[in-house]
Amino acid sequence: MSLGTEDYWYIALRLICFGLLTGYADQMSRIMTIIDYVEATPEGQEKDGLIERLIAPFVTDRGIPPNDARRHLPYRKLIKVFDADAEKRPAMMLQYLEDWYEASRREPYHDQHPQPDIRSGISYFGYWSWEAAAVTWLLDIDDSTYREHQFYPKDLVDFARSQAESVSAETTIEKIKIKGGEQSTKTGFWTTPAQPNQRQHFSKGEILPTLSEQDWGEVYWYYDGEE
Repeated sequence: MSLGTEDYWYIALRLICFGLLTGYADQMSRIMTIIDYVEATPEGQEKDGLIERLIAPFVTDRGIPPNDARRHLPYRKLIKVFDADAEKRPAMMLQYLEDWYEASRREPYHDQHPQPDIRSGISYFGYWSWEAAAVTWLLDIDDSTYREHQFYPKDLVDFARSQAESVSAETTIEKIKIKGGEQSTKTGFWTTPAQPNQRQHFSKGEILPTLSEQDWGEVYWYYDGEE
């Protein structure tokens, strides 16, 4: 996916938000391998401040997130929420939602609802600020002052919080990422984006496949537990 297109924000940001809110935060490292930051600079790839903050707790070695969003409005305002004191965040989220629709006027989803002809190719699925929901859940913000806002998917946030509570009592799978061709550091099941929907079992010390025959490029394996 290219960060330089509208489709990136339309698809990639929603993919990340839905992943976080539906119990797949542990898969963020796999998602980030398929997201292509374009317009790379000599110092490294030009990253997005909001996306990097959303995935920071779940993906290691990403560096310090930048202080701007590649698509500015309305999203860059959420970066300030991350930096704010906890007691100020609810009011900032309420203001974000109040401004959200008008600030989204350059986004692909804006003004979709007047299209009555299904042959137009436009799919109207409602106006929802998925990123506001993801930030609320991630920062554990009290949403009592804005949970009834028309653009806020409160039910999804409630679900995410209920999932987090149930997972907290379970053993968290250790996050391990190893390049193909190197030794497995732990016995158990491993996954790779080069072979989606497949898990392979490797013993500690066993060489993880490079899968060179698949023309994937560099292959990375992710530890996925013992069972």
